[in-house]
Amino acid sequence: MPTLSLGSGSGVDTLNGIVTYLSEGGSVATLLSASLVGLITSPFIAIIDIIDAITQFATSPFEGAGESIASLFDGLLTGPADLILAGSAISEAAIRSVFGETIAGILALPLTVGLALLSLFLLARFLNEEETGNLFPGLPFDVPVIGADEEAVADE
Repeated sequence: MPTLSLGSGSGVDTLNGIVTYLSEGGSVATLLSASLVGLITSPFIAIIDIIDAITQFATSPFEGAGESIASLFDGLLTGPADLILAGSAISEAAIRSVFGETIAGILALPLTVGLALLSLFLLARFLNEEETGNLFPGLPFDVPVIGADEEAVADE
């Protein structure tokens, strides 16, 4: 039994598909019933496509935001974890070269954790530093020549 192929849906492909279907012994009644069903269902299919396009338009910013947030959390969490993993591998290699295999196996984890905690402590201490000067970081005074001179403002 022949099959009805309309190609890409353009006018020429549709006509060629109908002619091929009929020339291979296809039924005209089947062709007319398929055409009537197509005419009846096409407005509903068009409405469904329009609703789908509207919902895709409305939801695509949220999908993009969700993907962006996922990428942000992935970068914020796995990036530092990968950095700590690479640092621990380097620390392990250095400890093994200095202390040898046996002692390095025992000291690798405590030293790596200690180095990670020390670096976090130094970062937290730097971020909590309230008073700093304009000459060198950490000095609690300003050099008057550098930067803009500010006048004291009375509190209201």
